[in-house]
Amino acid sequence: MDKRIWAIGGGKGGTGKSFVAASLGLHLASLDREVVLVDADLGAPNLHTLLGVKASHPDLGDFLTNNVPSLEEAAVETPYRGLRIVKGSENILFVANLNHYKKLRLLRQLRQLKTQNVILDLGTGSSFNTLDFFLSANPGVVVATPEPTAIENTYLFLKSCIMRVLKLYMDHYKIQDLHQKMLDQIEKNSQSLYGFFKSLMENDRAYGTILYRALRAFRPCLVMNKTRDERDVLLGRSVADVARKYLLIDMKYLGAVPYDEDVHESLRGLKPFYLEHKDSAAARAIRQMSEELAYSIEFTLRTPPEIRLPDV
Repeated sequence: MDKRIWAIGGGKGGTGKSFVAASLGLHLASLDREVVLVDADLGAPNLHTLLGVKASHPDLGDFLTNNVPSLEEAAVETPYRGLRIVKGSENILFVANLNHYKKLRLLRQLRQLKTQNVILDLGTGSSFNTLDFFLSANPGVVVATPEPTAIENTYLFLKSCIMRVLKLYMDHYKIQDLHQKMLDQIEKNSQSLYGFFKSLMENDRAYGTILYRALRAFRPCLVMNKTRDERDVLLGRSVADVARKYLLIDMKYLGAVPYDEDVHESLRGLKPFYLEHKDSAAARAIRQMSEELAYSIEFTLRTPPEIRLPDV
């Protein structure tokens, strides 16, 4: 089975990650594609609420504590045909401090779910757990809003992903001596990423090629949510351009979801906005993004990253 794991994440709370995850899941299910939504927000799970599903067992915590033997058995039916959900855990303190073994077990079980489409709704921030879940997807989708703090946190989240990717590869190839150099050059100044790779290519092209391939294989997508005018829409394009230029990542801008007051009203009524307002501009944007995502996945699978540093 050609499994697709989509992770919805970002650097700031309140951008609408759960809304995007739930809407994408409902849209795919409406096309007769079986979907499992996984609430992997380890600190404040609420995905079930957006679907009007009550908190109950089994949930993610039951899987992590071995009360159910597999993640498949923790995936419960929703009122919507073709859509199941692994609800977030009520035991938030335990789950939020997920250890390395449990994280690897969860990542392995995600790939064993009996469905072609898995959508992860991730928590906010740059913990290793969140980053590793985001990096496991194909692709990861960053949700931002057109506010200065959200844009700044999006940039920091992407930068943290890059640092995590490079660190994992350095550990695998036992080239940890490069790690401190990377920290010195990149962590404090993202614009030095180009200089770091340029120097690495000149001094050790073999390892430089390995790390650059790893970086270029990281191809996240961006959604700008709650936009109010054309300027907000274009801001998303600018963020993707900056990521390409200074972070050296091939970021795809999926588009914008316009602000809609009915989103809040649907949440209050515990009814999915996407199904209640299928003809809204926001729902149409979700459908368009789903098509863009499908194309992005196919493009990622068939196009190897090119080893060439861009001009800056």
